[in-house]
Amino acid sequence: MHLIALTICLSLVLSCTATISGPYLLWGHEKVNKLQPEALVEASTKELPLMQLFKDAKAIVIFVRNSTNRLEGTKYPRFQNLVKTNAWSYLPQRNLAAEPFNYNANIEVINLSGHNEEDDAELLTSYNDALSIYGNGEVLGILASREEDAHYLAKRDAKGEEELKPTGATTETEETEASFIYVAEGNKAVLHVTGPPELRLGNEVILLEEHTKQTTFDDQHAKGYGRLSISFRYNGDKCMLRFKFSLSRGTWHLRNVEVEYKEYKDVLVARGDEYTLPSAPLGFSYRCSANNLTFINPNKNETLRSLHLVDYQVQPWLNGGKQFGDVYDCVGFVTAPILAGLFVVTLLIGILGLGITAMLSMHTPNRFESSRNKQLTFTVQE
Repeated sequence: MHLIALTICLSLVLSCTATISGPYLLWGHEKVNKLQPEALVEASTKELPLMQLFKDAKAIVIFVRNSTNRLEGTKYPRFQNLVKTNAWSYLPQRNLAAEPFNYNANIEVINLSGHNEEDDAELLTSYNDALSIYGNGEVLGILASREEDAHYLAKRDAKGEEELKPTGATTETEETEASFIYVAEGNKAVLHVTGPPELRLGNEVILLEEHTKQTTFDDQHAKGYGRLSISFRYNGDKCMLRFKFSLSRGTWHLRNVEVEYKEYKDVLVARGDEYTLPSAPLGFSYRCSANNLTFINPNKNETLRSLHLVDYQVQPWLNGGKQFGDVYDCVGFVTAPILAGLFVVTLLIGILGLGITAMLSMHTPNRFESSRNKQLTFTVQE
């Protein structure tokens, strides 16, 4: 039990990257127990157990997170119980001898939000969903860490701060740009605003003018949602916005955004109605000309917090396109001018109907007078 908690604590986590990195926590398949840390052996000897494991598993679920905080078993009770009730193994190395992507076609990569309760539920739910499809003991779960973060931490452990920065050299910072077009890697989603997003935290107003180029879109089309993550820099501190899109019956909806800045982390809900909240069919973008979008915290007992987008256009599931799709706007089909037009048309149709009915009710006489008919005369006496 103590060893399981220790391995969970030591497992670093990653955000969105194509290559996973260690340390690794593997569970779920019976052959996981055969994986043990090995040293001073040939590379081919290390590859064989992993290759066989990846091939024998009917499906592999890889979990990654948007944070580098250590995992504690007390904060992830459901995940800890999941690992405890399955075969598991902990691999402390940075890289695997064999990549799972080369030996199994049924691989799902799930990016976790970084919130303890949400991640704990997502780990259990997603893994159980895979079990319901492929069966118990047939699904391999992997918790890994981000390659860039692991590499950076390894350098800091190996060298001191002064050794990493030569004399007279400037400190490297994340590359940022002051633009208001946010395109996810691979052109998977895009958000465009005419002004910087405005974040209000109580009395503090933050204009998010500079964003890093680490804009990603977590495509969970099969589960009915996607998440556009945009990273900003404000006074040297990192601010992350994660716009969550839901997908239902071929139509996407934007209903909330997760905000993470310093110690503050909350989910803000979009304010509006069915015509002003962003939604459109897949392949279409949404734009409400000259209108803004505001996200607020739904709890009235807390200090008002909000995110404000100015004159925006958005489209998830862009699927590599280089421009917005056809635009859906916030103009509903039933408006006052349309209702007035329908009323006038109905009135004219009613008048026309009455006229036609009156004409059809007219009949010609069926009797006419002739000279053969006897005339009736009257005599008036005085």
